[in-house]
Amino acid sequence: PAMSSPPQLATYQVALLRRSRQYDGFDEESKERIFREHLAYTLGNLASGVQLAAGPVRDSPAEDEPICGLGVYQQDALDEVRELLANDPGVKQGLYTFDVMTWLSAPGIITPPTQ
Repeated sequence: PAMSSPPQLATYQVALLRRSRQYDGFDEESKERIFREHLAYTLGNLASGVQLAAGPVRDSPAEDEPICGLGVYQQDALDEVRELLANDPGVKQGLYTFDVMTWLSAPGIITPPTQ
């Protein structure tokens, strides 16, 4: 039998947003304000197509810095996504930290919303 070629995979980046170790030290008013700034930043990234998907995460594994959100990108390099996240108001103000990794999947599996 003829060997079929392996499927071509697209490269995406997945970011896990985590509550920082300092999270519990923020008062509720500060948490709410920073979250709203983070949300506006994320919605802007989604609207511009820089970010393909985003949303909160529930039932995070028990860790020192629990996962609270997930984002999917399709940029040229992990460093580009790291820079975007480093500029997130929630990260800049110390409420959140993040991890970024490469994810391979079928091309077009995640597409930006149509305007």
